[in-house]
Amino acid sequence: MTNSALDTLMSHRTIRRFTDDSIDRDTLRTITRAGTRAPTGGNLQPYTLVVVDDRAVLAEWIPLQATVAVIALVDLYRMKRWFDLSDAPFHFDGPSGYLVSNWDALIALHNTVIAAESLGLGAVYVGGIVSEDMTDAIGAPEHTVPAGLVLLGHPDEDPPLRPRLPEEAVVHFGRYHVPSDDEVRTWYADVDRAFAKRSEEARAALRKKGIHNRAQEITRGKYTEALHAEMSDGIRANLRRAGFTTFETGRGRAQEASS
Repeated sequence: MTNSALDTLMSHRTIRRFTDDSIDRDTLRTITRAGTRAPTGGNLQPYTLVVVDDRAVLAEWIPLQATVAVIALVDLYRMKRWFDLSDAPFHFDGPSGYLVSNWDALIALHNTVIAAESLGLGAVYVGGIVSEDMTDAIGAPEHTVPAGLVLLGHPDEDPPLRPRLPEEAVVHFGRYHVPSDDEVRTWYADVDRAFAKRSEEARAALRKKGIHNRAQEITRGKYTEALHAEMSDGIRANLRRAGFTTFETGRGRAQEASS
């Protein structure tokens, strides 16, 4: 069973090298229009897609070459302005308002990527944006925080499809399946075998860092405790800057009202 939509989804590959060819504004508008057709809670669209196609600006804060960046912002500023003008109370600045808005923003961003790929363009997600202060870079006002960023462009590479975990590891029917140790080992066997196939020189260099397998390489070499702490600090700072104050205390509005 297949169709053009499934073909696009099943053939997704992350592209990190792009040609110098630009993407015209009409194409960009088609792509972002597809993004805005994504589902959204209450049909409120509490997000904004900021398209940056000025290469000089991109070069200042994007580590990869790209012709276009699309930044998805949780945007409650616009909605709050509407509420204020309509004499309506605003109470979306807690965890529920943020998380649902973040969800909507990411769905819209992924719609954008699917649309771009269906037109022969390539894309790469840049996750570190969630801890970056975008106030000066794009003029983001209060009650906005970055949810995600993708770089778009014409592919200058043709990488193979990346492997995925077995379907039974990530798709459970009816209820969550708590795996046995043997099942977990089986699910990650291909990942561990790929690590073991690296050159002795490469593995020796990792052993000097206390890294003996792929899981340790992830937690000790790439997504370290220090990196998580730094990003978490950035996310908390973004939330404070945006006015999501209830995240600091962990107390909901109902508790605040009764205290």
